Amino acid sequence: MIAQENMKLDKLTGTYCSDGIKDVVEEMISSGKKNAFILLDLDCFTKINDVLGRETGDDVLVSVVNTLKRGLRKDDIIGRIDGDGFLVCINDIDHVSTVERIAKHICVLTKHSLSKGVYVSASLGIVLAPGDADSYSEVIRKAECAMLHVKKNGGNDYVFYSEELENDNLEVELERHIKTRGIWKSRTDSEDSMLVNYDISTGEFLYPEVYAEHKGKPLWSLLLEKGVCSAITARQIKLAVEEIAQTDVPKAQFSEFYMKNNQGAWCWFMLGFICAKPKTVLSITFTDINNEVVASRNLVKFTEHDELTGLLNRNAFCRTIEDVYTYDAEGMSQGKYAVIYFDIQRFKAINDIFGMHEGDRLLIYIADVIMHNIRHNDCGCRIGSDRFAIFVNIKEVTPEKVINMLFDAISTYDLPFEITFNAGVYITNEEKLSGETMIDRAILAQSAIKGSYTRRFRLFTEEIRHDMLSEQEIVGLMTQAVSEKQFVVHYQPQYNHSTRKLIGAEALVRWSHPEKGLVQPTVFIPIFEKNGFITNLDLYVFEEVCIFLRKCIDEGMVIVPISTNFSRFDIFSPDFVEKIEEIRNRYDIPVKYLRVELTESAVFGNSQKANEVIAKLHEAGYIVEMDDFGSGYSSLNVLKELELDTIKLDMQFLRDEKQSQSHKGGTILSSVVRMAKWLKIPVIAEGVENCSQADFLTSIGCEYIQGFLYSRPLSEKKYIELVNASRNGISISQMDFIDTVDALNFWSPKSQETLIFNNYVGGAAIFEYDGENVEVLRVNKKYLQEFCMNLTENDLINGDPMRFFDQKNKSIFIDTLLKAIETGEEQECETERTIFSACCEAEQMFIRSSVIMIGKSDNSYLFYATVRNITAEKRRIDQILESEKRFKIISEQAQIYHWEYNIATKEMRPCYRCIRDLGLTEVVKNFPESLAEKGIISRESYDLCKDWTRQLEEGVTELEAVIPLTEDKIPFVVRYTTEFDENGRPVKAYGSAVKSV
Repeated sequence: MIAQENMKLDKLTGTYCSDGIKDVVEEMISSGKKNAFILLDLDCFTKINDVLGRETGDDVLVSVVNTLKRGLRKDDIIGRIDGDGFLVCINDIDHVSTVERIAKHICVLTKHSLSKGVYVSASLGIVLAPGDADSYSEVIRKAECAMLHVKKNGGNDYVFYSEELENDNLEVELERHIKTRGIWKSRTDSEDSMLVNYDISTGEFLYPEVYAEHKGKPLWSLLLEKGVCSAITARQIKLAVEEIAQTDVPKAQFSEFYMKNNQGAWCWFMLGFICAKPKTVLSITFTDINNEVVASRNLVKFTEHDELTGLLNRNAFCRTIEDVYTYDAEGMSQGKYAVIYFDIQRFKAINDIFGMHEGDRLLIYIADVIMHNIRHNDCGCRIGSDRFAIFVNIKEVTPEKVINMLFDAISTYDLPFEITFNAGVYITNEEKLSGETMIDRAILAQSAIKGSYTRRFRLFTEEIRHDMLSEQEIVGLMTQAVSEKQFVVHYQPQYNHSTRKLIGAEALVRWSHPEKGLVQPTVFIPIFEKNGFITNLDLYVFEEVCIFLRKCIDEGMVIVPISTNFSRFDIFSPDFVEKIEEIRNRYDIPVKYLRVELTESAVFGNSQKANEVIAKLHEAGYIVEMDDFGSGYSSLNVLKELELDTIKLDMQFLRDEKQSQSHKGGTILSSVVRMAKWLKIPVIAEGVENCSQADFLTSIGCEYIQGFLYSRPLSEKKYIELVNASRNGISISQMDFIDTVDALNFWSPKSQETLIFNNYVGGAAIFEYDGENVEVLRVNKKYLQEFCMNLTENDLINGDPMRFFDQKNKSIFIDTLLKAIETGEEQECETERTIFSACCEAEQMFIRSSVIMIGKSDNSYLFYATVRNITAEKRRIDQILESEKRFKIISEQAQIYHWEYNIATKEMRPCYRCIRDLGLTEVVKNFPESLAEKGIISRESYDLCKDWTRQLEEGVTELEAVIPLTEDKIPFVVRYTTEFDENGRPVKAYGSAVKSV
């Protein structure tokens, strides 16, 4: 079987031979799936064999195949038909655009990715099946027809087969091609030659007969008008003519130019400028030397191109920039040109996850995008790895437009991974710089926003250069910066969005440079990771956190846990846990106040070693958090393989959701949160920037959030002020989070408001009130479900909604609407309604309504309302009231006094018996001092009561003792039970007192 299979392979290239590929094609056609077949023929291949030898030609074929295999999809199949002709089989395509993208790739790959710097291009003919062909022979014939059309028009392109091509005078060429067994020639084997004379004395040009009518018109103007050459070439020809016309001695000059030949194909010409007798006639000769240039000159020329992508390498790119000074120095000084630099975020992860093959395919695609989005005189460069630069004339197109075009094309690349970048832009000015310096300045501009989701690009300014440190400066100053404590720690608070309580913080390092000011971590962290200094910095930050916590403990401040980041360089060092334990013990910090935060990239690829480190951390008592979860790595494997305590969600899923057509981000987040709940792993969402994000996260079960919505990273002083604002956490007013509502969006089926209205909120409705009547305009399904009476949208929209109210409750509801109109704020009311439908009996319900005005006109108002059926709650409250009534009777008989004590505020809320018998107010402040002043707590008992409040603050669970109370010093058995919050901190204590028997 193996021998039989090997017989189907071409011995030179390892692809299928003609018989083998025939079987593949027929099998694909019979499958019924939509397939594409691309016939590829190398242009000028005969000349490569003739000039460089057949051995070099074979190397070219092997190189073409190897490059194609790297750039094509894994399931695509290549077969060698004959000579330099190949058939690429694209299986099960989803759209023609997929084939078009692959065809563009092939053109790029074959043009620039060959061994020994040989320049060669390809002509591609494409056939779709089913549709164009239903047999192998028909596939080949029609693909050849399309391919020859490309060759006739200059090659290095692709075209899809159509019936029109059959009538394009290709029959003869096709027949000739078939007779030559598929070895295709270059577009022309004859040279295009022409002689033009220029009479220096009269200034007239004399052309051959074909151009006789243009007598007298300058040669460069004629060439430019006919589209034969570029403006730069025309300018160079003009300069050459003018220079030789002014010489006083015989002169001959020869130069190479890239222009169109008689068939309209771009190729190389040798132009000779010969003046035998000065000041008389200048003869200009045109000779087609394309084959010679391709075979020899370009062996050197194309060593300036990147082998994988075909873009210019850095040296050639810089020379190209500097060449512009020779013909457009004015444009360079006036800022008409720009260098744009970008690199792909987390490119290494793509190679790690999908393999180098997929990484190379992405780089080739990016190069293809660059070449298709820049104009003829612009150029692109691959600096190295995933780093690219573009030099563009911005007279007619802004850098922002170029970057947006690149971003839109690259971000839609077919890979289950976010492909994104940030760009830096340097615009030329009066300062004449080298190409290298321009690139460096574009890189400097990009470094300040690298990793940002909100800023796509940044322009270079002199302020950036002044403020930013060079890599050499950073490396030279890093040790001194640590010893002088120039690195400072900022703290970004973490909150429970449901309770608005502070539950933790993350330590973030900043460099407070004495001259440059505050340096962002995006500048120095990558350098420290590269040179290994990152471990020193991470341990420094951990120690600073311990010093800060020691200070908080000594000053009696409320403590919340602080997370510190560690890199892969830290956790894989052999004594990592021992080092942080030595620091923690030095400052005697309880381990419950410290959390170790690891990035997903830090543990990726070595889960066994990571789990060993995590186990040691757990043994020491640390909580281990996973940072940047879901940022593009193999997140499910991380959940499965690592023993994590908390995960921190990357909020990229909810960014730019308004621009997305799929709205998949929320679904993905919901699934991740649900999986984490199943695994009993708490989730913190970081990077939360607005209320809608926070509310959505809370609705799917992720209550803990971190981000600019609540607070930016704070200095130590600001963070202490925040913590000291409350002994038990900070409560943020809900009014701070009300977002502006665009009422018009409720009528757009694709708007975010409609998405939320239909799927995320509870019962919701939109209605109009004209001062007398209420008209329902829109309701969601959950609105109907709240009533459970088989009502339909039609029942509510076409009926009078006020028919369910009696006069008393109608007045309550209308008063609520009027108050909402007057204040412009959300209002709430509870009303009793009698709901009835055609198939159900009437039922009394209690409905809680929240209404807000979202639009108004001269005589009517538009409201958005949410409703909740609280009938069951009302009944439970009635039961509770009844129980409380009975409890009062029982406690009256048992002579029990009870109260609630708020530990943070030192406020006491007494029961009705305390208020009645002891003359207390509903809230007693400054407990127990205020009761001692009233004589309710005797002076002998005051010290004990004061000590009890201290114990309650420290977290004592229960207290009990006999204490003499009131002015008569009656002995009471006093008991306290403490309630704790989610972080184990004491919040309230419930006290009771009963006379001692």
